[in-house]
Amino acid sequence: MDEKRIDVVAIGALAVDYFALLPTIPGAEQKIIANGYEIHPGGVAGNVITQVARLGISSAWLGKIGDDDTGKILLNEFQKDGVVTAPIDIVEGEHSMFTWIQVDKTGDRSITMFPNVLNKFTSDDIEKNHREIIENAKILQVEACLLPLAPVLTAMEIAKKAGVKIVFDLDVSPNHFINEAGLSTENELQRALELADVLIPCKDAAKELINSDNIEKDALKLLDYGAELCAVTLGADGCIVFTKDEFYKLKGATVDVVDTTGAGDAFHGGFIYGLLNNLPVNNIAEIANACGAICCQRVGARAMGNLHEVVKMINNSKN
Repeated sequence: MDEKRIDVVAIGALAVDYFALLPTIPGAEQKIIANGYEIHPGGVAGNVITQVARLGISSAWLGKIGDDDTGKILLNEFQKDGVVTAPIDIVEGEHSMFTWIQVDKTGDRSITMFPNVLNKFTSDDIEKNHREIIENAKILQVEACLLPLAPVLTAMEIAKKAGVKIVFDLDVSPNHFINEAGLSTENELQRALELADVLIPCKDAAKELINSDNIEKDALKLLDYGAELCAVTLGADGCIVFTKDEFYKLKGATVDVVDTTGAGDAFHGGFIYGLLNNLPVNNIAEIANACGAICCQRVGARAMGNLHEVVKMINNSKN
């Protein structure tokens, strides 16, 4: 495959997730005996791009990993799913990103993130190594989570000038991203929101952006930031997807939840598949919902389905 002509490219978190399977998540000063221990690839952008690849779309992740064992796991997992790995920057002597995840018997979780070399990815790296790949893509998927926003903004500006559709995953609240994590200025985040063609904020981010706890009632305010299409996932309640002319609420599929890790990322991957295929807004939401539901049924952020499984889930939901 020509690495310069990849349909979907993503910038954001890529990590190995180390899971502790617990009867309950402990609080401060508590100790607990784990039921099990598992290792899975993860990271928001890495998960999204994996879901895209499993749906049959050419895809790549842009960023830095180390030449450590964690990095080898990440490369091997991408290669299994057909994600193009040639654009990835491998930095000698550095540690790749990893996370510690605690999951209880209901599927709830807590996550501790170690960005390591990922946060050394700069605007210069984008300009020197990835401009052409971005310009030749059909969709650029970016996130605001744990990567400094400056290189993300550089990629978004390149994509906008090239006519590449930009999907922006605001995975944490603006206040956390700007003031607590210190990964962006208010002006930088405002510019990212303006550049986005599609905005998919998490619930906390959506509430803060619209200054309301009633997401469904006030959701259309999200369009004021500049995107033409928005979606918000509502957990077990499904999702809302809307433009200035259309508004859809779709219930979530009924499944036995084992682990919710990665379900939102799978949703994003399905959403991107629908966008790339120019599907109607309600059909995009159906595919995205199905992707998220499938991911909940097994442990791991990449417990994702292929296109056949997604179609089957949609058909079963209608019966």
